[in-house]
Amino acid sequence: MLLAAGVIELVTGVLVTLGLFTRLAAFIASGEMAFAYFIGHFPKSFWPIVNMGEVAILFCFTLLYIAAAGPGAWSVDGARIRREPIH
Repeated sequence: MLLAAGVIELVTGVLVTLGLFTRLAAFIASGEMAFAYFIGHFPKSFWPIVNMGEVAILFCFTLLYIAAAGPGAWSVDGARIRREPIH
């Protein structure tokens, strides 16, 4: 499971950084961070400050925001959208 989490974090991290398939990659990474919180931190305590899960929660909601807001103007997705002709 640790190897799968590492591969997901590496691939989605690169995609979000480049701005390629940003919404999908950020959504997958957000779900992975939520899964990591509930598997690794939640059994110790409900509160993130007690179970040391603040970073997992921060990344989860930040990536969820990026998935909702979409890529920026300088992303590969943004450049690709600008190039497509409007019919």
